[in-house]
Amino acid sequence: MTPASEFGSFFHLDPAAPLVHLASLASLASSGGEPWLRPGDLLTGSGRDALRAIVAQGRSRGWRRIYAPSYYCHAVLDDLAGDIDVRMYPHAPFGDATPLLLAPDEAAIVPEYFGLRAEVEVQGGSVLLDRSHDLLADWSYARAPDYVFASLRKTLPVPDGGLVRPLTGQALTPALAPTPGHARAAAGMAAAMSMKAAYLAGAQVDKATFLALAGEAEGNLRSDAEISGPSMLTRVLAPALDLGRMRQRRRDNLALLAARMAGLPARLQWQETPAYGILLCADAPQRDRIRQRLIARDVYPAVLWPMTWPAATEDNRRLSGRILVVHADHRYGPRDIERLAEIILDVATNPDTSDEDR
Repeated sequence: MTPASEFGSFFHLDPAAPLVHLASLASLASSGGEPWLRPGDLLTGSGRDALRAIVAQGRSRGWRRIYAPSYYCHAVLDDLAGDIDVRMYPHAPFGDATPLLLAPDEAAIVPEYFGLRAEVEVQGGSVLLDRSHDLLADWSYARAPDYVFASLRKTLPVPDGGLVRPLTGQALTPALAPTPGHARAAAGMAAAMSMKAAYLAGAQVDKATFLALAGEAEGNLRSDAEISGPSMLTRVLAPALDLGRMRQRRRDNLALLAARMAGLPARLQWQETPAYGILLCADAPQRDRIRQRLIARDVYPAVLWPMTWPAATEDNRRLSGRILVVHADHRYGPRDIERLAEIILDVATNPDTSDEDR
């Protein structure tokens, strides 16, 4: 079998993923470090469920409104709006710090965009820190968040999962069982991840089939109205994954990729972040041309995020139209990253992209 090669898109179930061994845990404890999953953390079915679990507790304590950054995943806010009044405050990555004043019965989602330090200065209310892009980030803040939450699938090769970490002694339920609907959806995603693993290993697996299965599972994960716990696979596998090693590999890969991006044309900008490489194009038409040509070369950059809420600012919409998020995580070694850099530079400088892009 000839292995397939591609970059990005969802994780496959990788038997070679680094695992934590007992000796590693002992070494971590002796060095003063902490595993990504700590006593008191709550695992949920998804990042959305993590956020909804926090809001459910907050509402029981009198919360009436939550503020979210205008540059955020608006699909998450669509789901959250069924639980509480959701408003936006203007904020985006790569900009200045944003001051935010809250009433005692209000809360705010504060994102660590792409693993970068959060730049929202909140007074009053409650702070919900979104650490989805870098679970091991250790940024310190003048004001500690009341909760940390995350989607596990942004950094871990698992079919589902979210995390809630209450930092102020506000204990949550000790465990959540997966709902029947969530269990079925997670099983579908796990099947798609397994098929992708076989495809990447060179087996005769139809790519369109596992992509369709993944898309269906993704929709089903979101459609469950109940707050769910994670699948049994994620509950067992996620804590066993060596996130520290995976994170270091990602850092090394991103540094190597950033060094190769010095040859980009002037109208393109490269931003290295702790979680991803960010390619900022001149405008949306250029971004769409480059994205399609990368996909044709089996590079699948993400667009984080489409702006669908009317309250998003014009600056938010321009950034959303310019951004491509490039994965360089633990799945890839140095030779892979060199190849990825060659593809990006070739697409960015090839006249077929557009004379305007050179």
